[in-house]
Amino acid sequence: MLPNDVFRDRLERTLVDLEAWAKATADCAEIGIAASERYWRLVVVPNADLACPFELMIKSDQKFGLKLAAETYEDRPIERFEVFPALVRAIEAGRVDEIQIFNAMTDALVGITMRVELTPGWDWIGDRRIAPPTSAEEWRTRRFLPYRR
Repeated sequence: MLPNDVFRDRLERTLVDLEAWAKATADCAEIGIAASERYWRLVVVPNADLACPFELMIKSDQKFGLKLAAETYEDRPIERFEVFPALVRAIEAGRVDEIQIFNAMTDALVGITMRVELTPGWDWIGDRRIAPPTSAEEWRTRRFLPYRR
């Protein structure tokens, strides 16, 4: 964890960048920003069909939450502030994959992974297992579209 003054300074610079992104993206998405002493929240619903909606919440306890499409990831530690501007730009660009993992024998859903390619070689990955891994799994990938086409 960072000391509070360092955290607040880095957070402020990041929020300036995110709010500038929101202003520049307002023509292709419905964007809401809310803030309090304990959190800063960005909700984005793209106008384009098949683009990825998301919600980002950065909390004063140095954790964040992210909702990508229907998948939610809560209380993740903030390790690098530069992930947030890269994340929103990658989502806007359509570099989001939803990977559904099925049991190859029963066709039952056993897991969902959301992958956002921030830059080549740097991905943000969220994973949710529904059932234990099996020896025979099939992956089905759904790719989201960019906000602007």
